Amino acid sequence: MSINVNWDLDSIFAGGSQSKALADFLSQLTADLDSFEATGAPASLTDETQSAWVDAIQTLFDLGARLHQASAFVGCLASQNVKDERALQLMGQTEQLSAKLGALWTRYQAAFAEQDDAAWTNLVTNTDLNSVAFSLNKTRELARQKMAPELETLANDLATDGYHAWGRLYDIVSGDKEVEFEGKPISLGQLQSKFYDDPDRSVRQAAFELFEQSWAELAKTCALALNFQAGFRLALYKHRSWQSVLHEPLLNNRFSAATLEAMWDVVDAKSAKLLDYFDAKAKLFGIDKLTWFDVDAPVGQVTKTFTYQEASDFVVDSINTFDSAIADYCRMAVDQRWIEAEDRPGKRAGAYCTSLPLSREARIFMTYNGSYNGMLTLAHELGHGYHGWVMRDLPYGARRYTMSVAETASTFNEMVVRNASFEASRDDQERLSILGTKLNDAAAFLMNIRARFLFEQAFFDERAKKQLSVDDLNELMLSAQKTAFKDGLAVYHPLFWASKLHFYITHAPFYNFPYTF
Repeated sequence: MSINVNWDLDSIFAGGSQSKALADFLSQLTADLDSFEATGAPASLTDETQSAWVDAIQTLFDLGARLHQASAFVGCLASQNVKDERALQLMGQTEQLSAKLGALWTRYQAAFAEQDDAAWTNLVTNTDLNSVAFSLNKTRELARQKMAPELETLANDLATDGYHAWGRLYDIVSGDKEVEFEGKPISLGQLQSKFYDDPDRSVRQAAFELFEQSWAELAKTCALALNFQAGFRLALYKHRSWQSVLHEPLLNNRFSAATLEAMWDVVDAKSAKLLDYFDAKAKLFGIDKLTWFDVDAPVGQVTKTFTYQEASDFVVDSINTFDSAIADYCRMAVDQRWIEAEDRPGKRAGAYCTSLPLSREARIFMTYNGSYNGMLTLAHELGHGYHGWVMRDLPYGARRYTMSVAETASTFNEMVVRNASFEASRDDQERLSILGTKLNDAAAFLMNIRARFLFEQAFFDERAKKQLSVDDLNELMLSAQKTAFKDGLAVYHPLFWASKLHFYITHAPFYNFPYTF
């Protein structure tokens, strides 16, 4: 039985961006948010008001789950077709609803912080809220580090058409750009896969040079977006009296600064060992020194490609050797069409997995190009999906987890498939290729990710003083890459700050170190 490379979104809300079911859902959600907002601030927490507090907090979680469902669906619509204007309008609508829900949470978070410790402990341990006690306690701790609730509400409202809007602008600008390569129009995401995955070095070089040229054309717009996102965050942190731009990402990942510093110290001390691999790979390619477009390039004389069906079958079979439950989930996700994998223009770049809390499902977005790396991306995103699947029966408020844990789950799934493929192969050239991808991943986690972190740190230091130009950003990125890669490359990617969408994801600042962790 052949499998479909396109996901099924109609089972969530039929009709795509014109869905009446979605419109009705959003209309009811808006009404319910307005109704809850009208209830005003909560009364002081006492034995007499405790049940009202329980009801209110459960309502907030219910509203959050419903908004999450709608936002995830709308995000899928916008990803599959960056030219879908209605989907972009719906994204704006869900962002507005998110701001409204955020304001309601801000009201309650401030109230959490004001309550007597004994009354609070009784609320989260001796009521139906005990299953979400950890989340509520963390929320209460965070509330004590923020501004007054009316200022937090204002900042949240302004972020919708300010801070977050710059991220949406980036998605549109990068998604709209098409170039002609090898005689046909392709997206920047498709072009990127050429200089990462193509075994022909001349193809990789041509793709990389066109990629750099294309991002240079978009760089001024990207620089504005990056500068203004950072400016918003710096202003917000100043008013919260947060001294470091790492305060929020460390809180989000439940990291200490000491843990992060220790991790990077070890990486810095040990990553030079990868230079031996770089030298061996350069020798194999017949060049003196690797370039950016050689680091992830395949090694070995492997011309094999995998159809989407072959890749999904291999992922399932490989994971089944480790755990049948994970394999069953992966098979279900493929068969139920939870995955958008088609290689076509008009899609946004990158790959992700998004959860649908009401449906108790997930949707995975990627552009599968037939390569071994594409198969690993599929395994990676299915790892995220299974992580959400095992939590599907938990209360919505207990399902949130840190990015560091999330990326551990997905990377682990990927490694299971990689190891299985190495063990299954009997061809020396193929085994060399698989071993190469393992070492490429080491370079990614220990060098590429570190370069992103170093760049972002330096960028925020400079942004606190001035707005940075394209040349400024290129210089910062070049310096970060040279440091992280131990001066091990002949050519770098100074416009990486523009081409890497992770820098523009406003809901997860410093979206880099969780991968290395």
